[in-house]
Amino acid sequence: MTTAQLSPAEPHAPQKRTGTRVWLLVLIAIIAAAVWYSIAYERTPRVVLITSGDGPYWDPVIQGAQDAAKEFDVKLEVERIKSDPYVQADVIKKRMAERGLDGIAISPLNASIQANLLADAAANKTLVTLDSDAPVTGRLLFVGTDNYAAGRAAGENVKAALPDGGEVIICLGNPDKENTQHRRQGVIDELLDRDEQPTRTPDALDKPVKGEKYTIVTTLVDESNPEKATQLAADALKANANVKCFVGLLGYSAPAICAALDQAGKAGQVKVVGFDVSKATEELVDKGTIYATIMQDQYGCGFHAVRILADNAHKNFGGLPMFQTHSLAIEVVNKDNLTDMRTRLTKHESPAPAPAKASQ
Repeated sequence: MTTAQLSPAEPHAPQKRTGTRVWLLVLIAIIAAAVWYSIAYERTPRVVLITSGDGPYWDPVIQGAQDAAKEFDVKLEVERIKSDPYVQADVIKKRMAERGLDGIAISPLNASIQANLLADAAANKTLVTLDSDAPVTGRLLFVGTDNYAAGRAAGENVKAALPDGGEVIICLGNPDKENTQHRRQGVIDELLDRDEQPTRTPDALDKPVKGEKYTIVTTLVDESNPEKATQLAADALKANANVKCFVGLLGYSAPAICAALDQAGKAGQVKVVGFDVSKATEELVDKGTIYATIMQDQYGCGFHAVRILADNAHKNFGGLPMFQTHSLAIEVVNKDNLTDMRTRLTKHESPAPAPAKASQ
């Protein structure tokens, strides 16, 4: 028998190889089509920002969030709510029930009573806190001001405004909000020349806090209501004839205090140190009615919260901060740097990396 007779299947081998190539080409085409389809029809991630109030403070925050959504390719929805922890809780629950929501940015109104709800949100969605924190909830991170340091900066300006000391009144909105607690304690610790302890147990709200030169005679709680803030300040002026300075811890606080001073005929006689920058605040700083205000990076707060949610949704983990806090700079604004501040705000430039020294 010849060799050719011993290998009858050999003439058919090229057909098998051709068939294999065809199936391989078909498989490659299917894979390529699937990749193209996934790229072409990739779902744009959805994120939501839930505020802790509906005042003008949130305007630049929302603008920053919207700009980040465009730049980093996410669909942004904004829940601008009134400052009520129960209203906020209902909004969080409603959003948590939605499918296809990739991330939530929340400014918690009461980290204690909302702890379980926020923990559930962090367990089921990507949660970022902004402006005010809830660190025990398992959130991805916090974006915002070091509020204790900002409070101490406000205290430094009280010292500069009242070098000989005197009675001080602090005005705040929601005493349960984490950022407000830290700001108030920072002011008190600075005025009493205490060492820096951001985790110090807060001084009682219902008692005066006395130091060698400065006494916080009372803390006014206005429930985030500007009209109530003005009325409380007016009443406090009558009850504390020797008060030398008010410290307002929220964006509306200083203008509300100044309204009370106008009513009492004491504008310019009692110093005012405030927080945040608005048109009303700028005008009062320019007039000298507000001695100084602590400017936060409101635009950056919204921008970076949404940027981080977008990076996480797109699995761009290299863009995420290494730590669980993305701190934003603050700056002391007074008559000396008001014009420069206005110019930089129109360009959405961040405050200087460190607070300016209190003016003398």
